[in-house]
Amino acid sequence: MIRRLLEKDKEHVLSFLYNEPEINLYIIADIQNYGFDSDIVEIYAEFKNNDYFAVMSRNLNYITFYQLEGDFNTKWVDIFHQKDFYFISGKFPVIKRLHPYFKDMFDDKMDFMRSTEFHIDRTLDLSDIQILKTKEDAAKVYDFLNSIEELHSVHKQTKEEYIDYLMHNSHENGTTCFIEREGEVIASASAVMETRKSAMVVGVASHANFRGEGLGKRVMHYLLDYYVNKKNKTLCLYYDDPIAEKLYKSYGFEDIERWIMLLKHSDEKTSND
Repeated sequence: MIRRLLEKDKEHVLSFLYNEPEINLYIIADIQNYGFDSDIVEIYAEFKNNDYFAVMSRNLNYITFYQLEGDFNTKWVDIFHQKDFYFISGKFPVIKRLHPYFKDMFDDKMDFMRSTEFHIDRTLDLSDIQILKTKEDAAKVYDFLNSIEELHSVHKQTKEEYIDYLMHNSHENGTTCFIEREGEVIASASAVMETRKSAMVVGVASHANFRGEGLGKRVMHYLLDYYVNKKNKTLCLYYDDPIAEKLYKSYGFEDIERWIMLLKHSDEKTSND
């Protein structure tokens, strides 16, 4: 049986998802941050013998799917097609089962890492790092990230949408740190979708004109020290190239899973007007 979840399901579904807290970070955060009555988020689950077997979260036009080992229930395909989505993501063994039902989508495979222990470099000067607090801060971070060609997820959103995203993922829901010079952001990194056990690192970038100054290292060290050492939480991230792998492993990240996104072929950039 597959059905949409309600508030009364919260305790049991979270208990199920916390069996793999890093893998299920996005779904857990959707539940904790939005609940079950939001226009933004919908949570569905499949049950076998009255036990949870699979869970899907639709957050705006992003779907995250998780299930235990076993056959994929094709009834999920009908539910997915009822939603307006840009991609479906999840750990590789799960998403590969449903890819044959979405042959018009291409896959983007990445490695999934986590950091549970971090030794900060005390020689680094982190005194100029700022924490995003206002919409004005968020607008400056967006303008910077939108100038980075590789950050496709930023380009897919309007400025207003990304400002709202950063503001929502601040305070108890996450942290964005940045370095500013002459009124413009030149480096930033964000920990988003924060749960009681973990958070996801996104938007790590430094300005091309200032490469070689260790700006990316400084913002990453700030986030790692803050979350792993001070908040005692796991930081997670994805990577898809050997240079990133070497860098993140030097910070103490370890591989835990392969991650995959199924994306629609449209690459049209949303207007930022």
